[in-house]
Amino acid sequence: MAAAHKVVVKKAELSWLDRLYVVSVAKGMGITFAHFLKQIATPTRKRYTIQYPDMKKEMPKGYRGLHELKRFEDGAIKCVACFMCQEACPARCISIEAEEFSELTYTQGFEEKRPAKFKIDMLRCIYCGMCEEACPKDAIWLRNDYELAAYDRLSMAFGKWDLINTYADQDGKATLTAETESPTTPRRTVAL
Repeated sequence: MAAAHKVVVKKAELSWLDRLYVVSVAKGMGITFAHFLKQIATPTRKRYTIQYPDMKKEMPKGYRGLHELKRFEDGAIKCVACFMCQEACPARCISIEAEEFSELTYTQGFEEKRPAKFKIDMLRCIYCGMCEEACPKDAIWLRNDYELAAYDRLSMAFGKWDLINTYADQDGKATLTAETESPTTPRRTVAL
């Protein structure tokens, strides 16, 4: 067995001026004052500090924020409940229950089911965009909004209607509810 080497550490002797920490505090205050002057001299739009909520940060293209379930022009949901987004989600925050809603002879297999329930637990979501990439119908999008707050955990579980109506006002669309959902037979004509 090798002999252990002793390491001798000398104790640093501080002078009386070093023990007062006046020089260290003055250096720190100088750095703070220099940052303050830099912020004052910088134009408002280029400052590091954003006066939220009066000013909002411009998010870069491709930013993944709040989810939205897209719909057709007639208001019908684009989602066909294929469960691809649910399977692709690494956080397992998406849950879907499908329902049949059209006659197969009428739609020729184009639309035969839709989500009866579509739920995303926003507290578990890691905003990776895998659900958006996996969707074959381009039905789920992650938009640029980053403002998401709630008073309790249950209100962060977004359901089907929350996700459909997330951006309805911004996009100029009517808000949908279960009563105004498209009928059992789709209004769109399917090319044969």
